[in-house]
Amino acid sequence: MIQLDEVAVIGGGFVGSFISWLLARKGVNVTLFEEHSEFGYPPHCTGLVSISGLKRLGIYDLLRREGIILNKDVRSAIFMTHSGKKFPVRLSEPIAVVLDRPNLDRATAEKAIDSGAKANLLTKVTNISLDGEVIAISRNKGTLKRKFRVIVDAEGSSRTLIRELPGVNIEGLLPAFQLDIKGLSNSDLLDTSRVILYFNLPDFFSWIVPVDDSGEKWRIGLASRKYSSKLSRIARSITHLFFRNTRILNMFGGLVVSNGPLKRFVWGKITAVGDAAGQVKPTTGGGVIFGGFSAIILSKIIQMHLNYDLPLRYYELTWRKLFRTNFQAMSLIRNTYNTLTHAGIDVLARFIPRNILNNFKTDFDFQLEGILRKLR
Repeated sequence: MIQLDEVAVIGGGFVGSFISWLLARKGVNVTLFEEHSEFGYPPHCTGLVSISGLKRLGIYDLLRREGIILNKDVRSAIFMTHSGKKFPVRLSEPIAVVLDRPNLDRATAEKAIDSGAKANLLTKVTNISLDGEVIAISRNKGTLKRKFRVIVDAEGSSRTLIRELPGVNIEGLLPAFQLDIKGLSNSDLLDTSRVILYFNLPDFFSWIVPVDDSGEKWRIGLASRKYSSKLSRIARSITHLFFRNTRILNMFGGLVVSNGPLKRFVWGKITAVGDAAGQVKPTTGGGVIFGGFSAIILSKIIQMHLNYDLPLRYYELTWRKLFRTNFQAMSLIRNTYNTLTHAGIDVLARFIPRNILNNFKTDFDFQLEGILRKLR
């Protein structure tokens, strides 16, 4: 039974709260640092997550009971090129849901705290060292300095605390912008069970997601480094194209990780997980599920490290053995798109049958199998 060994988790988003929960319920002494006044804010994520991924993480039923699932019936998509050619996908059953991300983060943090994790809100970590030292500034307690046997950096894609460490880069981090609106559909393409992916940008894409099943609330978002100064303007133009009588409910931004995992996840007593480690699908920028998978792996390695001195580097080795091939395939798709840009995709689309994606069945997260099946 682990009692006195301590782990610092930096960042109270879903991944940081999830690994805190996993460790605390196994008896590990966990301190969770969050710089904001509450968990879940400010929001960054689109909230579109696979059902199969949530079930693999073991939290799907919990989210249903807690009312965190806003739209449980996403079963179709339209891939639309810049010139307007459309490739529809429709399946017989839902494959994804839209989550209330702030409530997801908050509920997960509460589970961690109920399991024994200590939460330090309004506490910004300013420095971490290879020997386990954490320096933080608390709005209530002033400067804090403390040593831990393991540090988990779950601060997200900014990588502020680890960007000077070997193998860390900030390339492929794309500025993102999202609008939550209430409005009436101006297009027969819109459906509460359908997501639209609009390839109108040279280095990523735009998206329209039905927030719930009312048909009134929608999320319009996009990510691009090349058009970073125009994101708000482009999002509003997409809104005007697809909707009428709109009212903006919320605006928020962030960074999308598009270049895959870092070369390293471990440095001395420091480990990185989730967006901070680049454990995000390069194809879509989705990080909830793989961040959760990575948190499970890291939590088990940490427990064995604390109990039996298992080197933390086994976290890297295990992760790459499980996920490297799928991430390489997704990175190849991302790099191909970045080379062609939306203009090249437009040209290729002229020679591709419109129904090529009909009944295209693939795992929403582990995409390699579906890709190979379609190629065959």
